[in-house]
Amino acid sequence: MARLALAEIAAAAGGTLSLGANAPVEGAMRTIDGWSIDTRTLRADDMFFAIIGPRSDGHDFVDAAIERGAAGAVVAKGGPGRWPRAAALVKVTDTTRALQDLGAHARRRRPLRVIGVTGSAGKTTAKEMTAAVLATRWRTHRSEGNLNNTWGLPLTLLRMQDDAEAAVLEMGMSSRGEIARLVEIADPDVGVILNVLRVHLEHFSGIDAIAAAKGEMFAGMRRDAVAVWNADDPRVARLGRAFPGPSIAFGLAGRGREVTAEEIAGEGVQGTRFVLRRGADRVPVRLRLPGRQHVHNALAAAAAGFACGIDAAAIARGLETVAPAAMRGVLHRRPDGVEILDDTYNSNPAAMERAIELLREAAPRGRRILAAGDMLELGPYAARAHIRIGALAAGAGIDLFVAVGPLMEKAAAAARGDAAGTPRAAAPEVRHFGDAAEAAGWLAGAVRPGDLVLVKGSRGMRMERIVQALLGGAAAAGAGGAH
Repeated sequence: MARLALAEIAAAAGGTLSLGANAPVEGAMRTIDGWSIDTRTLRADDMFFAIIGPRSDGHDFVDAAIERGAAGAVVAKGGPGRWPRAAALVKVTDTTRALQDLGAHARRRRPLRVIGVTGSAGKTTAKEMTAAVLATRWRTHRSEGNLNNTWGLPLTLLRMQDDAEAAVLEMGMSSRGEIARLVEIADPDVGVILNVLRVHLEHFSGIDAIAAAKGEMFAGMRRDAVAVWNADDPRVARLGRAFPGPSIAFGLAGRGREVTAEEIAGEGVQGTRFVLRRGADRVPVRLRLPGRQHVHNALAAAAAGFACGIDAAAIARGLETVAPAAMRGVLHRRPDGVEILDDTYNSNPAAMERAIELLREAAPRGRRILAAGDMLELGPYAARAHIRIGALAAGAGIDLFVAVGPLMEKAAAAARGDAAGTPRAAAPEVRHFGDAAEAAGWLAGAVRPGDLVLVKGSRGMRMERIVQALLGGAAAAGAGGAH
C-alpha cells in the first residue's frame, strides 16, 4: 500500500487539511496506507473518500467510516463542525477528482513500469496474462478484480505495494472521456488496445464511436510510450497506425503482425496450444484457459512483454502460469462426470460466438449444453444479435440450448427454426426461461453424467445461479462440489 502522510495527501489532492480533537499525535505527519470508498469494506485506519456517485452520496456515510475507525475522510461538503469526531478531514472541491489525483501521485512518486490494457472484451484476462509475463522479471502489481474505472484504477494505484516495480492496469469505460482520464492518471509506458466490439451500444451512437473512445488510450500516451495493438481488428489497426511513437502490432494472419501465433490447436475445455513467433523467435505455449480467443489475449500480453524487453522464453513461461479467473472460464467437475464451464461474469455477441465455437470443439462423454443469458447494453442491435446466436447454436452440434431472459427468447426461436418458422432438421433441444433462477431449477434436474454445460450471460442476468444450482445439487446428493 502507498504510505502517505496526511499533509502529503492534502497537497496531492489539492485540499485543505483539518485535524480534529482526536487527531493523531503525529499530527499532519501521520502516515496512511489504507484507502476506501465503501464503509462496508473499510478497515480501521483507512482514509475514506466520500464519493458522490449516481446512486448514493459518500458524505452520508462519513459518520459510519468514523465509527469503523477511519483515520480520516476526504470530503467536499461540510467540515470539522459537521464531523467533530473525525481525526482528520481533507476538504476538496471534488472527491472523485481528489481520489484520481492521489492515485496519479502514487504512480509518479517513484520509478514504475506501467502497462494499461483496454478493449471491448478480454481486458481482465489480458491483464492477468500481462502481469504474469512481467512477473517473470519484476515485482508486479495488477488491478484487483475488475477495478478498472475512474474510481477503481486510482484505488489500485494507492493499494500498490511500495516495492512494486511494475503495474498492469485494466482500463474500462462506459462513455467518452473515461479512458482519456485513466491515461492521465496512470501515464502508461505501454498501452494495449485489444479490440473494438459492439458492446455498450446503449451509451454510444455506434461502433465507430466506441473505437474513438478506446482510441483515447493512444491519443493520451506520451510519444515515447509503446502502443500495442491488434492488427486483426481494422478499427484498432487504424488507431495503432496513427500513433506517432513506437508500436508493436499483434495478430494471427497477414503482413504487419510483429507478434503472432502459429500451429494453433484447440484442446476444448482443457486449453489451447500454439507457437509464439516474433521474428526468428519461435516458442511453444500451452494456455490453460479454454477457448481459442485467449490466443489473441496471449499475443497482446506477449507484445507488452517484448515492449518491456522480456525474451520469448520468459514470456511463454509467464503465459503458461495463468489460470482462469473466477466466473471467466473456470471448469468445475462433479464426481458423477458432469462438467460445468462457468463463464458467467459477462457477455457480448463476439464472446458468445466464441463460447459456441468452444462447445463445437469439445468432446464430452455426454451432451453439449449451452445455458445462455441475455446480452445487455446492445441498444438497437440487440434483437439481431440474439437471433444470430440462436442460429449459430443450432448449427454447432449443441444438444441442449437453454435460453434465459426476454432477449434470448428470440435466440430460442431462431434455434428451433428458420426465419420463416420452418423447423430445423438438426435443431437442438431448446428450452426458454424468464430468468436464471427458473432455468437453474430445471437444469439441475435435467443434467446427466458426462454432460458438459457452458454457462454464460451478461452480468445483470445473474447466470452464476445456474452454476451454483448445478454444483449445489451435486453436493446435496453427496457427490461433492467444484474445484
